[in-house]
Amino acid sequence: MEKFARRCDITGRGMNEGYVFGDGELCFAEREDLIRHLKTLDWENADGKRSQDIDEDDVDKLLEFFYNEDMYYYTEWDFYDIDDEYYDAEGNEYTL
Repeated sequence: MEKFARRCDITGRGMNEGYVFGDGELCFAEREDLIRHLKTLDWENADGKRSQDIDEDDVDKLLEFFYNEDMYYYTEWDFYDIDDEYYDAEGNEYTL
């Protein structure tokens, strides 16, 4: 059985790479799911620019805005990143 370090908060499936939002509150396996979540946020940066003012179709600017605000990052996990719990492909949780 392949082991996964995290579980996607949208699909519920195991993942070893993807996007982490905030301080780990949410994990997204797919870029599109991250984008959908970011579009729901109304965030103002230190310069007074608001995320809701970005053209909804300009995904690159939206991603750049939130990345520069340290709101998300992309990462990969491997077996050594697994603490006490891990997941299978369907997102079922197991304990070491």
